[in-house]
Amino acid sequence: MKGPIFIVGANRSGTTLLRLILNAHSRIGIPDEIAYFNTHLAGKPIEQWRAPGLDKAAYEAFVERFLTRHSATLKLADHNTIQREVLECGPHDFRRPYQLAIEHWAHQHGKERWGEKTPGNLFYVDVIREMFPDVRFIHMVRDPRAGVASMNKTSFLADDAVINALNRRKYTQRGLALQARIAPTGTWMQVRYEDLVMEPEQVVRALCAFLGESFEPDMLSYHRDAERFMSQKAAGDFNRAATQPIVKSKMESWRAELIAQEVAAVEAICGDSMRELGYELVGPSVQPSTRADIALKWSYYRLQCWRHRTSPQYLLKERVLARSRKRVSNALGGLSARASSASS
Repeated sequence: MKGPIFIVGANRSGTTLLRLILNAHSRIGIPDEIAYFNTHLAGKPIEQWRAPGLDKAAYEAFVERFLTRHSATLKLADHNTIQREVLECGPHDFRRPYQLAIEHWAHQHGKERWGEKTPGNLFYVDVIREMFPDVRFIHMVRDPRAGVASMNKTSFLADDAVINALNRRKYTQRGLALQARIAPTGTWMQVRYEDLVMEPEQVVRALCAFLGESFEPDMLSYHRDAERFMSQKAAGDFNRAATQPIVKSKMESWRAELIAQEVAAVEAICGDSMRELGYELVGPSVQPSTRADIALKWSYYRLQCWRHRTSPQYLLKERVLARSRKRVSNALGGLSARASSASS
């Protein structure tokens, strides 16, 4: 058995698609998102994973809470066996319950090698490397314009191109910085979503070589069994496309889904990382109103990131100043109506 596989990257970058492709391999099992590292485990930071500093009762309560919270995702109908294994032998650290629970899920599906896919794990790569020295990271990247267009349509994110571009910039810059530092060790591989869509076999073969696994043709038919590895909500809602065959024609649907000033905003915010990743800017000029909108929201975004500084993976999910804009719009509409009435 080889080391675990961690898929990281910004939301709506194709991480779920890649997870399902890897799950179609006979040896690899990666469950739905666990969001383990970006939670305050038993009131302790994950960096204290080796020595949490919990007494026996507190550690037992933590293990019970973790297994109960993820029993549906990991299909732990009876997690008593895992709980006993965690508590009766081995170190009482933060790695053991996490690893055993996911290994249990993988073994239930007949898989020998396990992995995890949570976008926020990108900000805990150093801790994960300490926990699992033989880890392999796959960093999914996607054209920020396409990513923002997809984020705008997702129920749990803001329908706001500027806010989603700022979220994306944060994740992309973090990923590129990590790649520069980690890639030479041979534990990091970057995959562009567009390359995966256009040349799936070529990319998947390269992935298998990186992971030290043999290529299996069934990986390209991942959609036949995809729903077995997804929650009903995800398969029927925000990740529905990932359960279907790849459609190359949709790769640049952002051109129809974003208006020109939204494209301009995304390129103004993410332009540097887009160039580094090889995405060509189409370059619509940024209008003064859009520039002002970016400046206002960027200030608010920085403030919110500072307020949530203990959660480095933080995403701003609200539509900033939407209510204020609506009130101003209604007020202006009312003034216009009264002016029209007076003039007549």
